[in-house]
Amino acid sequence: MAQNISPKPILWEPISIGNMDLENRLIFLATHLGYCGEDGIVTDKLLSFYKERARYRPGLIIVGGCYTEHLGMGGPTMIGISRDEHIKGLRQLTDLIHSFKVPVAAQLYHAGRYAHSIILGQQAVSASAVKCRLTRETSRELTLDEIQETISNFGAAAKRAKKAGFDSVEIIGSAGYIINQFLAKATNQRTDEYGGDLESRSRFPLEIVETVKKAVGNEFPIMYRMSGEDFVPDGLTLEDNQKLAPRLVEAGVDCFDVTGGWHETRVPQITMDVPRGHYAYLAEGIAEVVDVPVVASNRINSVSVAEHILKRGKAQLIGMSRGFIADPRLPQKARDGTQSLTRPCIACNQGCLDRVFMIEPVTCAINPLAGYEGTKLLGTPSFGKIAVVGGGPAGMEVSWVLAMRGFRVTLFEEQKRLGGLLNLAAKIPGRGEFAAYVSYMIRELKKLNVDIRLNTLAKSSTISAEGFDCTICATGTVAGAPSIEGVELSHVTSAYDAIALNPDELGDVIVLGGGALGCYAALYLSSKADSVQIIEADEALGVDLGRTSRWVILKALKEKNIPSHLNAEVTQIDSKRVTVLQDEKYHHFKAKTIILATRPQPRDRLIKQLEKKGLKFEKAGSVKSAMDLLDTVHGAFEFANNFEL
Repeated sequence: MAQNISPKPILWEPISIGNMDLENRLIFLATHLGYCGEDGIVTDKLLSFYKERARYRPGLIIVGGCYTEHLGMGGPTMIGISRDEHIKGLRQLTDLIHSFKVPVAAQLYHAGRYAHSIILGQQAVSASAVKCRLTRETSRELTLDEIQETISNFGAAAKRAKKAGFDSVEIIGSAGYIINQFLAKATNQRTDEYGGDLESRSRFPLEIVETVKKAVGNEFPIMYRMSGEDFVPDGLTLEDNQKLAPRLVEAGVDCFDVTGGWHETRVPQITMDVPRGHYAYLAEGIAEVVDVPVVASNRINSVSVAEHILKRGKAQLIGMSRGFIADPRLPQKARDGTQSLTRPCIACNQGCLDRVFMIEPVTCAINPLAGYEGTKLLGTPSFGKIAVVGGGPAGMEVSWVLAMRGFRVTLFEEQKRLGGLLNLAAKIPGRGEFAAYVSYMIRELKKLNVDIRLNTLAKSSTISAEGFDCTICATGTVAGAPSIEGVELSHVTSAYDAIALNPDELGDVIVLGGGALGCYAALYLSSKADSVQIIEADEALGVDLGRTSRWVILKALKEKNIPSHLNAEVTQIDSKRVTVLQDEKYHHFKAKTIILATRPQPRDRLIKQLEKKGLKFEKAGSVKSAMDLLDTVHGAFEFANNFEL
């Protein structure tokens, strides 16, 4: 009887870019990590990071951005390729990656007006003197001679890349950097041969490609990172780029790596609310007009999404960045058929993009070893019996680390599912990826044979009776009740309960507190209430949200017509209204339901019981102090890895 044999996934089929052969079609895209010194020299930290990713053999690793000249430096800790002094360190990097039989490309980068004058020590340059929304500075227009020098520097950088052992270079013409600034009417107001219509504005990238091709020769493949659509007023559309792409091929481009948007785009590109694989259509649109391979990217965080895109038969390769940060083993797990055990990027941006904009080194909120590849899980001198109480992110991480180290772990959770507040966060529109991380951790804990006890309220008597050597309290927080007259009334409830219990007949809702919790609660309740308003004592909403997510949440509040009242102090709650002091005047807001989203308090009931009985315990997570997901997971990892009985 014939067996049905599933065809080999397209993702694992070989492919070539020019004369560069790839074992598979999964590319680790260029990722700014912030691991270099101010001189742009490759560091041991950078080498360790890429070694961990190369060992699991993606088809190609693109390193970068590598700035081509001082004026192109977007940050003080970027990789340099602007001077011959950079070659030695880059050669170390390419040799390391090649030792795993993985080809490697260097991304040639120039920030243009996205560079900060405080970093450059001088005014940033661009196609024209147009104020930048990102830096809030106005750039200086390049002269014709300076344009030629900038183009020449791309060629010189490409020659260095070849000398350093790279197999290819990628020219970045995306994200709003200098090439975009010449291409878009929004930033190019020149009247010479580099300004005007699209054909003239295209001169700059075409001359860069031609110069790079001349510098490295016809046998050295050139990739081009393209914004399939700029998503800014007077930016390039997909149709514009479909006209440009064939001309770039004629100039020497061997592969397009297609993304979308600029850093100042107000259309979400890679935040959690963007559906997985949503922007693959941009790569597919470019693939329709060129006969070279095209890479699809943006919000592709799993091999199943990647394979679905490839099966449509338009894009030939898949690019990921954050997926490799979250789990370096992603390619190997997929090849082994254990992709369900891949730690999924949840697009929270807390450890990566948020930190880039704060000029801090990249890590990952849910992978504490990202950027710390030299850290090892410690052995344990004794195989103790440990109770972990609380199945939120801290409790799950502590349980995982302790189990990996050899402890016998029992995890107590009062609710019917692990995840804690992440389960509530996942119910908020556009925040569903939190559930993927919870599911991953549950699978990991079960694989490690952690004794998971759901629907179980841990008591000191239980702890004592079972003879645990130590109890780790990761009990989290409870809703805080501010000192406001009327807060005890029956129509007042916590944001936690409002999201968890899915109440109906809410009527007009007032949310007290405009931090992340209040914003999330307002979004969740907006489809269930007659109206929702937020009252916040501070001068801004969502100040505890990450930089790259905050504007998305505020945009969603605006789209749902949820007004906010800032610098407002709630003085009284009664059965029909809330009284607020704002601008030295009292205001009254009609409300049928009041939601408390004020500062939560530590859930320390068990801690007090254990302390009273003299039982050994430790604290982990937000029961110690309020933390975001990154600090919670990283803190839990560090605690558990250094834990001793």
